[in-house]
Amino acid sequence: MTMSNSFIKAAALGVLVVGLSVTGCSSAAPAAAPSTNCTPAHAGLTTVTGGTLTVAAPEFAPFVTFGTDGAASGIDSEIVKAIADMECLKTDFTKVEYSAAVPAVQSGRADVAVGDYYRTTSRAEIVGLSDPMYYDGMGIISKDGVSDLPTIFTRKVGTVDGYLWVPDLKKVLGDSLKIYKSNVEMWADLKAGRIEVGIDSIPVGELHAKDNPGWQVATAQPDDRIGASVKPAQAGLPYTKENAALGTALNEDIAKLRSSGKLAEIFTKYNVDPKESQVTDNYLLES
Repeated sequence: MTMSNSFIKAAALGVLVVGLSVTGCSSAAPAAAPSTNCTPAHAGLTTVTGGTLTVAAPEFAPFVTFGTDGAASGIDSEIVKAIADMECLKTDFTKVEYSAAVPAVQSGRADVAVGDYYRTTSRAEIVGLSDPMYYDGMGIISKDGVSDLPTIFTRKVGTVDGYLWVPDLKKVLGDSLKIYKSNVEMWADLKAGRIEVGIDSIPVGELHAKDNPGWQVATAQPDDRIGASVKPAQAGLPYTKENAALGTALNEDIAKLRSSGKLAEIFTKYNVDPKESQVTDNYLLES
């Protein structure tokens, strides 16, 4: 899926949209039912529709995708399905535009949103944010797997606009940095040799590298000049701010999925480095 400039900025910075209808909204497949004879990990949870976890879900591979039958898959989708199973809830994924998902949660039309939503201070003002599910780090795409930024800065570098690291890269590389509106354009220049290194989020980079043999994605080594290499974004689940009990359940269920190895299993399934799911700290990015 092509990531536009506004699309990535919505992920990185948290767009505040109040009182909007869910534009581009369509129902996905019928709600998936939990197992019978189920005992919830947290009894008495309140949801928009009793017995169902309503999920606002924009299509954004590899985090959320929809099949021809409307069924949701992807990293975030599978995490939420696993949480719903733990809570004996059905899941009802509603396909929305990216900028409409958080407002759907904010207004109480959805319980949670999925789609690699960053945990930011501005977003935390309007919705609850679960503990982090994974890091969405700075991925370096090259032929030789280079990861140290001083070496990268000696090469022709391109990145997609809107990411957290772009302003810092501009300060270091100036006009030599090539900035693209989408990762499709960046990959075209990588394959044509017009740039030697591309910079994208690790999960998205690994998704595209899988279809482009010979390219490697490495995690950028920390460099104080590039803040995102030192403190990567963390993705969580936005939930209705007033539903504190749901927030507690999400946090404890995510912790169980991590300790059981289920998060790593989901990442491996989607060809993303499972180390991204091994979050050891908890913070909000300033935005």
